[in-house]
Amino acid sequence: MLIDVQGIPIELHQVGEGRPLLAVHGWSADHRYLRADLEPVFAQHAGWQRTYFDLPGHGATPAPTWLGTQAQMLEIVTAVAEAAFGTEPFAVAGNSYGGYLALGLARTMPERLLGAALLVPDLPDDANERDAPSPITLEEDRAIFADLADDEQWIPEGLVVHEQRMLDEIRAHDMPGYRVCDRVFLDRLNANYVHTGAAADPGAPFTRPSLVVTGRQDATVGWRRQQELIPEFPRATFATLDLAGHHIGRIERPALFNSLLADWLDRVERSSV
Repeated sequence: MLIDVQGIPIELHQVGEGRPLLAVHGWSADHRYLRADLEPVFAQHAGWQRTYFDLPGHGATPAPTWLGTQAQMLEIVTAVAEAAFGTEPFAVAGNSYGGYLALGLARTMPERLLGAALLVPDLPDDANERDAPSPITLEEDRAIFADLADDEQWIPEGLVVHEQRMLDEIRAHDMPGYRVCDRVFLDRLNANYVHTGAAADPGAPFTRPSLVVTGRQDATVGWRRQQELIPEFPRATFATLDLAGHHIGRIERPALFNSLLADWLDRVERSSV
């Protein structure tokens, strides 16, 4: 399904039938890795229609030269949801930067949301800085990284545990997106990265079923500032996982991630009957 949002062609990839869910991927990646993260859960959890898409400047979606602020990006995500779901309430699951955008939706249009899952959400301060620990590897096996490409050199330091399976997953589902993103656009957006207006204001508590998952060893976005969201999300399960950096989901802690996401879906279903 191809839609036009403010002159930007965006392809929607819709899977399944039932309650609508918008999946928002992270920075410099595209929808393919998030689909790989989430679909194993939905394979065991019917009754949901998942909508995946590539943000502007990511994957197959171009970024026009006029686009360069977080407020504009949030407007585009809102327009994608309206094109996909009309006026029907929907749930949102956002990963990393996508979690930051999902937080913006929870603050600007809470009445439209069935629930929100913030998965290792980025949460910068007003200076666009993060409270993140230094990178650490707790289970090391450098032998599996003997044939890294130049743009894969970050992977050993990016993983808390070294396993061949994890490297294979990153290569299959993450690297393709990283290799096609618009770096010039990302630099432009990063200069205006922090939410403004209503999206920056916690405002009233978000009272729909929610999930906030972070990695205890996440050196990319951290986990401490995300705990400050506890008063804002009174219906949220907060989980900070050990042996987990920024690649929770199918790579680092798949079984626990799948259980937490399935529990969130159950709670949304109970709340929206």
